[in-house]
Amino acid sequence: MTDKKTLLFVVNPFAGHGSKAKIPDQIVSSIDQQKFEYKLVFTEYAGHASEIAASARDRAVDAVVSVGGDGTVNEVASALAYSDTALGIIPGGSGNGLSMHLGIGRNAKKAIGIINNFNSKVIDTATVNDKFYVNMAGVGIDGLVAYKTKQSSKRGFSTYLKGALSEAVKYKNQTYKVEINGETQKGKFLSINVANGSMFGYNFKIAANADTSDGLVDALMVHDAHKMNYIGNAWRFWAGRIHKSKFASLNQVSSIKVTTFEDSYMHVDGEGYPFSAGELEFKVMKQSLRVIC
Repeated sequence: MTDKKTLLFVVNPFAGHGSKAKIPDQIVSSIDQQKFEYKLVFTEYAGHASEIAASARDRAVDAVVSVGGDGTVNEVASALAYSDTALGIIPGGSGNGLSMHLGIGRNAKKAIGIINNFNSKVIDTATVNDKFYVNMAGVGIDGLVAYKTKQSSKRGFSTYLKGALSEAVKYKNQTYKVEINGETQKGKFLSINVANGSMFGYNFKIAANADTSDGLVDALMVHDAHKMNYIGNAWRFWAGRIHKSKFASLNQVSSIKVTTFEDSYMHVDGEGYPFSAGELEFKVMKQSLRVIC
């Protein structure tokens, strides 16, 4: 009999809804103990998941499994990039964008089954300036909504949707300079999202055809338009057709540079941050992360 593989489950007890509290018990009852030696560790503060994952990577643990939302996935993945330790995902957050994109879904029991099978592939990741991301990053209204949602004590789709609608009513599009493939354009935009995966979560698709293994990111730019145009085309996000709108454009690139002229907000794998006026450079990190999926 071959040696058992080693797993470390990094559990964010603060992610998602209260219903996710049973996931650790599901892991214990459903993980294949004939195949794996495993341990559960609970995070205690922001950045802790990355520290735990880095220690596991250095000990050559076979896989570190993120149990939480997109932010927890980001922390764990950032520590595992360009290593032999694989990332596993058990969705325990609100959006679970990368989990949805990779076909893992939102169901914890299904995700544990995928871990038990232990099939993996190597995918791309990306950076925006000094920040690592694995699924999605960008600037504009989505960054503001992510930031405001992060400040709220409530989570879930209804909280996100209410926040998005509230901000959309009063949001003023900002001017950006965008440099792609040696060409420069300047204008007002509602948002600029640079996607490695296809969606934020909740099936809210930014780049429906995004491929995490093609060595490219999909840059979706939503240009200045009347607010009624945005409202009338909102269905396209769920249908995966926003890039077909006359006020949106999509470019598949290995890098893109965006300059902002006002203080703004950015988002990185679901987490919102204030951002001072300046330059953002998005780059692909090709074939940099092994993922169980």
